[in-house]
This record gives sequence, structure tokens and C-alpha cells, in this order.
Amino acid sequence: MSSPLVLAGLLPLADRPYDETLRDKHRFVAEAFRRRGIEVEVAPVVPSPRALGARARVKLRVGPGGALGFFRPGSHDFVAVPLEDLVRPELVAAAAELEATGGARGEFELRSDGERVVVNAERAFPGPEDLAVKGRRLRGNPTLSVDGLRVSPGSFYQVNLELNRLLVARVDELLREFAPAALLDLYGGVGNLSIAAARRGVPLTLVESSADAVADAKHNLRGTSARIVKDNADKVAAGVHVADVVLLDPPRAGAPGVLRELSLTRPRAFVYVSCDPVSLARDVSSLADYRVERVEPWDMFPFTEHVETLVWLTRTDRGERVNARR
Repeated sequence: MSSPLVLAGLLPLADRPYDETLRDKHRFVAEAFRRRGIEVEVAPVVPSPRALGARARVKLRVGPGGALGFFRPGSHDFVAVPLEDLVRPELVAAAAELEATGGARGEFELRSDGERVVVNAERAFPGPEDLAVKGRRLRGNPTLSVDGLRVSPGSFYQVNLELNRLLVARVDELLREFAPAALLDLYGGVGNLSIAAARRGVPLTLVESSADAVADAKHNLRGTSARIVKDNADKVAAGVHVADVVLLDPPRAGAPGVLRELSLTRPRAFVYVSCDPVSLARDVSSLADYRVERVEPWDMFPFTEHVETLVWLTRTDRGERVNARR
């Protein structure tokens, strides 16, 4: 019999061995690049330190009798499921307390930084000590500290804390190797991927469209020379920001046209973090004069079909995309 989390569509692969799901994700990433005519070796998927109970954020609904749960995908059928295999222990405890007190209303998100749990709700309700409504503080302190970064209730942060920590270290390892004279961080959020470089003195321009994330980034990057720009990274034109290395972490839709536009200024390297291998391969395939050096999948979302992917590209000056099949 399938797990309730499988039936609810929350962990659709939870009935399968974890190693098997990693192999499937590897094939998925490799096929996304193959279909775009890009010949590149895909590294084994970096596993999540927590295969189960990994999520640090979860959106819940209040159902009949005050039960907490979810709607089935594509429906309004409410299902109450055990949370232990889905979210971190502190979120399990917070959800149980809210359900026991019976004060929760509507839809809300529980958010954890690994220690504290705060609530960001669609409407106010009694109970939570640290509560925001639609991203705005109502009482207490609903702002988190995620690995030392301020994250306001309206700001995005990665759902898998442990794997994000490893990914940030890997990206910074690459940035140390590239030693940029100037770094451009597009879709930079609160500074998750670039703050270490800025603290080392690398000149940084961070572009982000969310007002909440921009405010957090300005707070997190205090004491550095970083320039934080509130703008739509999708619309950044060549030459507006000078950088020899470009870092980007766009949403699932990817960065259509952005890499090609920025390649006109001939940066030495692109470092691209993506939550969708299909849009990533599409974007990378638009580049000439750049070699895809490596593709690394990361299992940010265990037991789901989703996979995070890290790619880096370097300029070749040969007038063609080196990885293209002949």
C-alpha cells in the first residue's frame, strides 16, 4: 500500500528506494541536455543529507475539525497526512501544537531555520508567537536567521537547509577558482550564493526583484562593497552591469535570453544554479563561444521528481558552442 504522502502527491517517489530515485534524476538531467544537442558528462546526483524529513518550509491548510493537511494535486480534496517524513522535526512539533490548540485558520506556511519556527499566514489567527500575515510582521519576530542570513517572512530561501549549505560551499569553491575581478549575481535573493565572495572583498552587484529579499540582502551584505539593485533580472541588458563572472539562480522558468544577452559582454564564466534541468538546458544551448565544463545534479527535493542542477561554463573564443554534437 502506498504511503499517504505518495497518495497526497507530496512525496510521490517515497515508495521507491532512495538510490533508485537518484539514478532516475541523473537520467532526467542527462536527457535534458542531450535533447538540446549538448554533449557533456553529468556527475552523479549529490544526495540530500536528509532523505526524509528534509523540508524547512511547508504550506498547510486547516481542514474539517481543525485538522492540518493539504489539497490533493489538481483538486480541492483535503487530506491529512503524517508530517514526520516530509518536514524537519521542529516543524512537526509546531504543526502538532497548532492542531492541538485549534486556533489556525485558512492557509499558512511554517518556516524554520533549523531552530526557530515562524508562521506566515494568509490571515491572522491566535496562537503563534512569531506571526506574519502575507509576509508582514503581525507579532513577535517572524524573521529567520538561515546560516547567519536574515530572511524575512516574505523572502525566499531554499527548502533543504543541509543540502543548501553544501551547495553554497560548492558554488563558493568555484568562485574562488574563477577569482572574479567583478561578480554579477542575478536573481540573487538574500545573498545566499554570493555573500562569501563579497565578504572576501570581491566586487559584487546583486540583482533581485523582490523588495523583501532586497532589504534582506542589504542587511546581510553590510560591511562589504556590494551593490544591491532592485530590478527584474530577466530584463538585464548587456553592459548595464560590468562583471567577468556571472552567477545566476533563476526560478523554474529559467532565464530565457539572459545568458545570450550577457554573453555579448564576454564574461569569462557563467555559474548557473537551476531548479529545472529542462529550462537550464534550453538557456545553456543558446550560448556560442562557451563550453559547459560540468553538470552537477543536487537532490534538493528528495522523493519528488524535482532536482537542482549546478552548471558552469567558460568562454572558448572559438566561435561555436564546443559541447554541440557534430
